[in-house]
Amino acid sequence: MKDVLIFGSSGSIGKSSLDFLSKHEEFRIKGLCVNRDIQTLKKQIDKFRPGYVCVVDEAQAEKLRKVLSPKVRFFKGESGLKEFSAIESDISLMAISGISSLVPLLINIGYTKRVALANKEAIVIAGSLIFSKAKLKNTEIIPVDSEISALFQLFMRKYDEFEKVYLTASGGALRNYPESDLLRITAKEVLAHPNWSMGQRITVDSATLVNKAFEVIETHRFFDIDYNNIDVILHRESIVHAMVEYRDKTVFSCLYPPNMSIPISYAFFYPSRVMSVKGLSFEKGLKLSFEPVDYTRYPLLETIIKTAKKEDNGLAVLNACDEVTVDYFLRDKIKFPEIAGVLKYFSKKYPSAIIKNVEDVFYWDRWAREKTKEYLEKLC
Repeated sequence: MKDVLIFGSSGSIGKSSLDFLSKHEEFRIKGLCVNRDIQTLKKQIDKFRPGYVCVVDEAQAEKLRKVLSPKVRFFKGESGLKEFSAIESDISLMAISGISSLVPLLINIGYTKRVALANKEAIVIAGSLIFSKAKLKNTEIIPVDSEISALFQLFMRKYDEFEKVYLTASGGALRNYPESDLLRITAKEVLAHPNWSMGQRITVDSATLVNKAFEVIETHRFFDIDYNNIDVILHRESIVHAMVEYRDKTVFSCLYPPNMSIPISYAFFYPSRVMSVKGLSFEKGLKLSFEPVDYTRYPLLETIIKTAKKEDNGLAVLNACDEVTVDYFLRDKIKFPEIAGVLKYFSKKYPSAIIKNVEDVFYWDRWAREKTKEYLEKLC
C-alpha cells in the first residue's frame, strides 16, 4: 500500500488522478489539499477518508473546519500549506497551478519518494532549484504532462543516441481562423479547444503556443537537451504527443488518445504500466497530419524560447505577464492579438537579473504583475 498526497485535488488533474486511484487498491489517499473549493473537497473527503486536509484560502478553511471530523488533521493558509507539504508519503501529485506550487513542491521533495509533477510553471521558472533538491533528496520527479510524459516514455529506450526531439502542438482553437479575424475573436471562441478539456489560461496559451514554448523549456530542463535539438510541429489530431529522432534517422513516436489518463497512470505506476483508458481505434481508420509551425502566426513561441536561452529572470517575468494579460483578455479588456504584443514588449523591456533562490522568483513575479497591469491599464 502506497500513501499518496494530492496537491490541487479540486482541479482537473487532481480529480482525474483521484478517479484513477479509486480503482487501484495499491494506493491510499493520505492527504488532500485545495486552494478554496471546499465543496469538491468535502465530497473527496467523504469518499477517500484522508487523515490530512489542507485549505489555503483561510475564509473557506474556517467554513470546512466546522463540519470536518476531529479525527482529520487540518491545515489552513500559506503556513498550513507548508506544514502539509512536510507530510511523508510514497507519491505526491503536485497539481497546484502556477508558481504557487513552487514552495510546497520544494518542501515536499524532502518528504516523498516520488513527485508526479503536473505543473509547468515551476519547472520553467525554477527548474534548476527543483532538480537540485530532488537529486539531493534522491526523490523521483515523473512528469504528468502529455508531451513531456511521452518523451519520458520514449527515452526509456536509448537516450544517448538521439539527435532531435519533436513536440506536437494542436494549434489551439483558432488554428483555422484567418489572421484577419483574430481582432474580433471572443474568449468563448478561444476556450473552445477542439481536442482537450483544460483550464482557461492553458487553453488560451494553447492558442498562442505559449503553452508549447513552456513545454520546450520543460524538455530542456527535464532531459538536459539543447534548445537547438528541440522542435515543435503542428499536429491537429493530438494523438502523437512526441517523437524522438535517432542518429540513424529512425523516428520513434508516442501515441495515445488526447486525455491525461496515460500520463497520470504512468506517473503512479512507473516503471510498470496498467490499463487506464480505451485505446486508439485503428479498425475505424486513423489519419495523422503534421505541419511546420508558422512563426508569424505564433510569434510567442519564438519570443519565449529566445528569452529562455538568456538563463535569467526573463521567464519569471513573462510567465507572470502572460497570466495577467490572459486574464485581461478573458475579461474582454483587450483583444486576442494584443496578448502577443504585450509579452513581446516585456521580453525587450525587463531588467535582466540572475535568479539565485525562491525569493528572487517571487520578487520578479510581483514586479512583472505590477508592471503588466500598469501597462495594460494604459492600453485599455
